[in-house]
Amino acid sequence: MFYIIATPIGNLEDITLRALRILQEVNYILCEDTRVTAKLLAHYKIEKKKLIAYHHHTNEKKIKEIVELVKNNDVALVTDAGTPGISDPGNILIAEIQKKQEEQEKQEEQEKGNTVVPIPGPCALISALSVSGLPTDKFIFKGFVPNKKGRETFLREVLAAEETVIYYDSPYRVIKNLEKIRDLFADIRDEFAKPKHLVVCRELTKKFETIYRGSAEEILAEIKKEFHKGTPKGEFVIVVS
Repeated sequence: MFYIIATPIGNLEDITLRALRILQEVNYILCEDTRVTAKLLAHYKIEKKKLIAYHHHTNEKKIKEIVELVKNNDVALVTDAGTPGISDPGNILIAEIQKKQEEQEKQEEQEKGNTVVPIPGPCALISALSVSGLPTDKFIFKGFVPNKKGRETFLREVLAAEETVIYYDSPYRVIKNLEKIRDLFADIRDEFAKPKHLVVCRELTKKFETIYRGSAEEILAEIKKEFHKGTPKGEFVIVVS
């Protein structure tokens, strides 16, 4: 079996009993960073596990080796924080494993089975959405803001959406990107445009968890006041009404 295991996004208590059991039972654990996963395992006294690095830079040869490994072993996939496959390359590996399974079933005339098993748990975008107070019946998740190319198009799409939009941002660019949202909205709004309400979450589930609410201008003022001496720390999740 290939288990997709959600791990804490900050607070180590945010892990399910089922996730801990599966981590204890599997033969191999695929990790975004083996050092981060080793700390989590040590915290819960899960010992003698074979950790294998799997991340954005994993090449095609290594992916094929992992696919073969899953055929005869119970393997878990984790990220440093949150749910694998959400803004990380887990989906690529899952697709390859599903493809291999389908080929094998076809060749051996087997009934379709389920090799990939989700072990649900923490997810930063859902955590932010749950406390936002904004409409949740329909929403769009857009991943990370592009560094440079495509950034303005990305933010214009956020502002143009009728649904609630969630995206991730880096502490090194969040102020610039919020300033861009403020300026873009000032350029495109008319007498019929509704003000955009934002909820900006920082360091969710951690000691310095902070949730800012208001317009881009209001939130910018708070963030700049709080971090006037340096760069904000921690990943940001932005929810836009």
